[in-house]
Amino acid sequence: MKNGAIWLVDLTDAKGHEQRGMRPAIIVGGANGLILVVPLTSSMSSARFSHTLTISPDPHNGLDVESVALVFQIVALDRERFQHRIGAISEQQRLAIIALIRDLLNLD
Repeated sequence: MKNGAIWLVDLTDAKGHEQRGMRPAIIVGGANGLILVVPLTSSMSSARFSHTLTISPDPHNGLDVESVALVFQIVALDRERFQHRIGAISEQQRLAIIALIRDLLNLD
C-alpha cells in the first residue's frame, strides 16, 4: 500500500462525528501493522471545515464524484478494513495533504 493511493475502506463501526460506511480514503503513512488514512466524503459542504482538500474526479484517482479529503479525521486502520485500490491522488495533492497534516499537528 503506497502513500497517495486511494482505497475503499470499511468504516461501518464509526461513532459520533466520525466518517462511517464504505468510503474512499487516501493512504498517508503507516507503522506497526496499521495504515494511516485520510477519509473522503462526497458531501461538498464539508469543505467549509479547516484542514480539508477538495479533489475532483479524474481517470487517475478513480473517484466518481467531487470529494473532500477530511484531513482533520486522519485515522489509523488495520489492513482488514481495506477492500480494494481505486486510484491515486496527484503528487501535488499528496504534498498539499501532508502540509495540512503538519499544520493540524502543529509540526512547523
